[in-house]
Amino acid sequence: MLEIKAGNNRIGIYPSLGGAIAYWLRKDLLVFYPVERSPLTRHSDQIIAAYPMLPYSNRIANGKFKFNNSVYQLTPNASNGKDSIHGNAWQKSWDLESFTENSVVLTLNYNPDKGSQKEWPYAYFARLRYCVYESGLFIQMSCKNTDICKQPIGMGFHPYLPRRNLVEIGFSAPSVWNNGPDGLPEGRMLNEDQWNFDQMRILKQDDFLDNCYVNWDREAFIRWKYSNSFLTVSASVIFRHFVVYTPPDQSFFTMEPATNMNNAINMPEISDRGLFILKPGQILKGRIFYSFMGI
Repeated sequence: MLEIKAGNNRIGIYPSLGGAIAYWLRKDLLVFYPVERSPLTRHSDQIIAAYPMLPYSNRIANGKFKFNNSVYQLTPNASNGKDSIHGNAWQKSWDLESFTENSVVLTLNYNPDKGSQKEWPYAYFARLRYCVYESGLFIQMSCKNTDICKQPIGMGFHPYLPRRNLVEIGFSAPSVWNNGPDGLPEGRMLNEDQWNFDQMRILKQDDFLDNCYVNWDREAFIRWKYSNSFLTVSASVIFRHFVVYTPPDQSFFTMEPATNMNNAINMPEISDRGLFILKPGQILKGRIFYSFMGI
């Protein structure tokens, strides 16, 4: 594990475990929450606090999709044993490109000829940069199509956040996809009532959300009232979707900037599904900044 630091911030990173973050500590306060048993299969015996999602985010129903007149069946890597979730980059060991006191750059050169067609059928090259400042954490992600044909690409970032008493969240979005019990979108609705966080409000311990918000304003706010600390999440324009997952009676919740909606690859009729079709050599880039105020 590598550690980068600046001011009161210390962040541990696992290059060999999907480029995941092990912890983010600010003095003695956990900003990202280490989860001992992540719902993702590969991480079931590891403690992780955040990780990148490439070359797509969220679920592919039953791990099956059609693209360029070919049908692909991916190996399930979700806890339900049937879906594919969050790409395959979190299952891979990343290479270390550079490492300084406050930053690290990791790369992943994936080729299905050397791995498995059933993880992802196309070749890509990903770069991930973490840079920590006294004010917070900057993340830069990119994914390049290194195959000889077009491929669908999406990406996102998945942090676990502490869910203690009196945590408030706030962000704006015009609409939201409501997920069914299988984690797949059932319908798109106006962002109203229990799904709406235009005004910051307390996230109750028994609140359950598993929703993908569309065209959020790419700025979200979290306040832990017990410590009077704040976290602001800002993201590039490509991250048009925002997944909020609040499992009841758990010590964590997630707020995930993402390019694409759940099961986007199987929903070509949705014009703003957020999936990018990259030609050979094209690159998708995005940035996320977590700004912290408090201790």
